[in-house]
Amino acid sequence: MTKPLIGLPLCRWQLTDRDIGWFHLVGEKYISAVTGYGAFPLMIPAFGDQLDLDFVLDSVSGIMFGGSLSNLHPSFYNDDHPGLGLADKPRDATVLRLMRACIERGIPLLGICRGVQEMNVLFGGTLHREVHAVPGRLDHREVKDVPDDVAYGPMHNVTLTEGGLLHRLLGEREVAVNSLHGQGIDRLGEGLQVEAVAEDGQIEALSVSDAKAFAVGVQWHPEYRYWENPQYHTLLQAFHDAAQAYQAQKQA
Repeated sequence: MTKPLIGLPLCRWQLTDRDIGWFHLVGEKYISAVTGYGAFPLMIPAFGDQLDLDFVLDSVSGIMFGGSLSNLHPSFYNDDHPGLGLADKPRDATVLRLMRACIERGIPLLGICRGVQEMNVLFGGTLHREVHAVPGRLDHREVKDVPDDVAYGPMHNVTLTEGGLLHRLLGEREVAVNSLHGQGIDRLGEGLQVEAVAEDGQIEALSVSDAKAFAVGVQWHPEYRYWENPQYHTLLQAFHDAAQAYQAQKQA
């Protein structure tokens, strides 16, 4: 069996003032969370409606929708707010189309940070633009000017839904996770199952109800030094196991 191809959607940012100053980017830690499990990353450009969707879906055995410095633009969940921080509408348009097609085909997917927010919006949910401004909520944003191991270290606990996919997978009702997000899930999308909730009531993980394959999103970052964290490793391994099973089914 050849290595499974795992799709990694790219962000599209203009990094210089030149017309040719656009770059397609993905964090190296997501690449490592693919290659570290014996798969190969397929970079998916943020081409929106111009993306050759069938070619991508015929090629991959799973897609990891990773985090980003940018925020989902509110127009994608029918809000006329101009948005906060860095926007990336080409990624928004690409990912929402790609994610829907994955679910329809039964291609395994894992959403991380921005990825879980994309899942919620795809299913008609909405987002808090500033979780820390919501009464009673913690400040979930990245701690600045500290070493990576501190910024990506455990910040709060999440309670896993009893009997849910993550509960069955991890075998725990409560786990400690990192926290590096400003936006977060507000109204839950229809057709989604809550898999984890933070101490302050913030939804931190989702799965797609009645999905044909592995379809999970988490607000934390399991890709960070996953080899040192058994719970992060177990989650990533479950995704890759599903991708390998999908590939075997394609090749049968």
